[in-house]
Amino acid sequence: MPKVYAWQFAVRTYEIGAQDTVRLPVYLNYLEESATQASAWCGYSYHWYQANKRAWFARKTYLRYLADARYGDTLTMQTWVSDYRRVQSHREYDLRRADGLPIVRGRTNWVYVDTESLRPVRLPDEFYEAFLPSGTLDPLETGVESFTPLEAAPRAYSRTVQVYEIDSAAHVNNSVYVAWAEQAIYEAMRDIDQPCTPFGREVEYFRSAQPDEPLRIVCQLLGTAANRLVWRTEVFSAATNERLATDLASYTLNGADRLSEAALNTLAASGRRSST
Repeated sequence: MPKVYAWQFAVRTYEIGAQDTVRLPVYLNYLEESATQASAWCGYSYHWYQANKRAWFARKTYLRYLADARYGDTLTMQTWVSDYRRVQSHREYDLRRADGLPIVRGRTNWVYVDTESLRPVRLPDEFYEAFLPSGTLDPLETGVESFTPLEAAPRAYSRTVQVYEIDSAAHVNNSVYVAWAEQAIYEAMRDIDQPCTPFGREVEYFRSAQPDEPLRIVCQLLGTAANRLVWRTEVFSAATNERLATDLASYTLNGADRLSEAALNTLAASGRRSST
């Protein structure tokens, strides 16, 4: 049996957005904090990693949104390690309200890194006994796996990494990429006034954005799956055109079973304008 760590906490006011629900990037913060606490519970604290010049860097995160969390809700996060490989591991997350209502199911592929060389290093043998991985990766539907392609032009934005987006590892925090993707998708959806509900996402990290780095963010509607829209948002270094991260996200259309031709035409036209 894996070691399952449980963390109970209340939603704070500063985690709530304009819809009176927890903002989507905050769930990434919950995942990170629960992983840190769970590691300390197993004998490897935040300070242990600092002293040993080691860290876990996220390679890919999967999220399935199941219900909204709101201010004052008491939430319980359960987390456990599901597999253990040479230099990486998957950690599972199950976030529920106190009454048992599922809020988010997540998974992150973490890579074990030497913080001086920034290269992956072999996991210590003692980690296996400390974390006791379950050995199974249960299916986790994010809604981005298959879809009918659409011809919507990409939208491009420019920005520079801000100091408040940098975390203790001296690079952009994992949750910030979701915030950037959410802003890009919001800008696109605002043109068609079509309300949507987040269904799931997969965020892949290639290289961490650095302080003051100029960026180019490209967002594109890829297609539809049932009554959902599938979006891809990519973050590039504006200086080198190196891809830093990719966010694939699916959203359920509220009160509609498909995107209208007029809405699609609007998205395609606005994409062409923003990319010039």
